[in-house]
Amino acid sequence: MDKLSGFIAKLKNIKNVEILIGGAALAVVLLIYFTFVSCSGGSDKPTSGDIVPSNADYCTSMQVQVENIVSKISGVGSAEVVINWDKSVTSVFGGSSTENPRALGALIVCDGGNSTKVKLDVIYAVSTLLDLSIEKIIVYPKSNL
Repeated sequence: MDKLSGFIAKLKNIKNVEILIGGAALAVVLLIYFTFVSCSGGSDKPTSGDIVPSNADYCTSMQVQVENIVSKISGVGSAEVVINWDKSVTSVFGGSSTENPRALGALIVCDGGNSTKVKLDVIYAVSTLLDLSIEKIIVYPKSNL
């Protein structure tokens, strides 16, 4: 109990305690915000046939768009896409910062993944869409199980 009352007495002696408490509260709020903000799609990720609402997460929206366009490439068939994102990129404009996720790599599993031509077509299409180098995109055939 003596330690607690001693700590409170020290706090009372500090000038501008309100600023110190406000800074601590701001730090807690920012910690909570950045803990829950995520660019990874959850279990509520739309499927490739769904229409993505305008307020949907950018990463999920791009993943669905890539799945849709890749599936339409000749010889691909159905496709599933997983994109690895880097959300550390931010831009500051007018005092507000926004996150601009950047794709780091992509994995595509599709029916036509056995064909070298289909693989190359998919790799070049995804490279163009996500501005990725071709060695960061991998295409695998779907399993027949």
